[in-house]
Amino acid sequence: MPEKKQQKKKPQKKQSKKQQSKFVIFLNKLFAGKEKDYFIENLTMLIGSGMSMSIALRSIKQETRNEWMIETIDDITESIEGGSSLSSSFKGKDLLSSHDLSLLRIGEESGYLLENLKVIVAEQKKEKIFKSKIRSAMMYPIFILVLTAIIGLGIAWFILPRLASVFSSLKLELPLVTRILIATGKFLEGNGFWAIPCVVLILAIIFFFVFIFSKTKFIGQKILISTPGVKQLIREVELARFGYLLGTLLKASLPIVKSLDSMSKATTFRSYQRFYVHCRDSIMDGNSFQKSFLSYPKSHKFIPTPIQQIIISAEKSGNLAGSLIEIGKTFEEKTDNSTKNLAVILEPVLLVVVWVGVVGVALAVILPIYSLVGGLGNQQNSISSPPPIKIEKLEENATITGEFQEEKLIEFDNGLKILKTNLGYLSVRDKPSLDGVIIDEVNPDDIFEYKKEENGWYEIILDKEAQKTGWVVEKYIEVIK
Repeated sequence: MPEKKQQKKKPQKKQSKKQQSKFVIFLNKLFAGKEKDYFIENLTMLIGSGMSMSIALRSIKQETRNEWMIETIDDITESIEGGSSLSSSFKGKDLLSSHDLSLLRIGEESGYLLENLKVIVAEQKKEKIFKSKIRSAMMYPIFILVLTAIIGLGIAWFILPRLASVFSSLKLELPLVTRILIATGKFLEGNGFWAIPCVVLILAIIFFFVFIFSKTKFIGQKILISTPGVKQLIREVELARFGYLLGTLLKASLPIVKSLDSMSKATTFRSYQRFYVHCRDSIMDGNSFQKSFLSYPKSHKFIPTPIQQIIISAEKSGNLAGSLIEIGKTFEEKTDNSTKNLAVILEPVLLVVVWVGVVGVALAVILPIYSLVGGLGNQQNSISSPPPIKIEKLEENATITGEFQEEKLIEFDNGLKILKTNLGYLSVRDKPSLDGVIIDEVNPDDIFEYKKEENGWYEIILDKEAQKTGWVVEKYIEVIK
């Protein structure tokens, strides 16, 4: 009866797994978090204390809260209790990499399972350290750029529309930077609630495809490798990983071809992956490290020439694993200094980026204000001290227009000034009578030369060259002596 119950439960469990969607499984894996990271470490400590494998797995399961981890531990426990090896039980569970599975298999076959588990734990800790160093080094520049973008969006959304309304009311010829600023402000004032989220979404999509998506993240990797300071840090981290991981795998009796294959899978940078794959294939063909380095173009960019010489010498002397581990330790110490200095190296670049944005906004705001203040100052000076009106003798070829916008003023013997009228202008007629036809209009304060006076009307010269004259009524003129 118990056997029948067990047979009924197993298919139910498998069916429940099948019923779970791929998205739910993905979320469970994603939020496995530290439980997944520290699974091997906890398992190693429990086995090292003398606990059997099955009891150790059940103990870890009791402290696990993630559904995916619980089901994975149950599968591993059932597989081990069914007579399978630990390495085969871990296959397809997404807990260990291929070279870690190889270390488990070698440890089981040689009787050094606990020692190899400790090697895997140490390797995972190193990998976390390497990744955290790169993340911590990039936190400062990313924080500065994100903060600059948020402040810029805030200014564009809330301040620019108000500046746009102010500048639009000014009758000034605005510079190009200000016109762009005004256009941006007006656009965000009416469309900011959908435009800014769209911009943020587009930037997030670009970031995902440039730095995260597996098929296109080589673009972001090239950008990082070309960035001053970051390039050196990435190189040192890769050399530290190369030395420690390859040396540890060789020391644990993993074949060199398998170890190099594991190196190509451990690194995240595609250029280094191609380099490790080349070394693996070259050594598989029977070549040494020296020939492998020489046959790869610009191999010194991945492994400096002095480090290559150390590896070549260690290969010949038979101490390759120990030398690689020492190389890893050396460059691990260098990564600490590079991480601390990266902020100092990138600070000038970030300052230039922020400076360009601040200066652009400042110029767009200050230049129109400066033009406005200058125009008001000139206008005030012209009002406070008007130039004296100088009446000079009328030249023969001068045209009497009565407009005082000209720099040169005109004098004549018989002159008159037009006074203000209710209409804002004064009609000029063809004869000295209200019955005359209106031939022109003159403005108040205009000054003309007149020829004669007749019955309260004055004949003024409108255009001397064309000999055009007309009559204006005495009521709205003032004779100038």
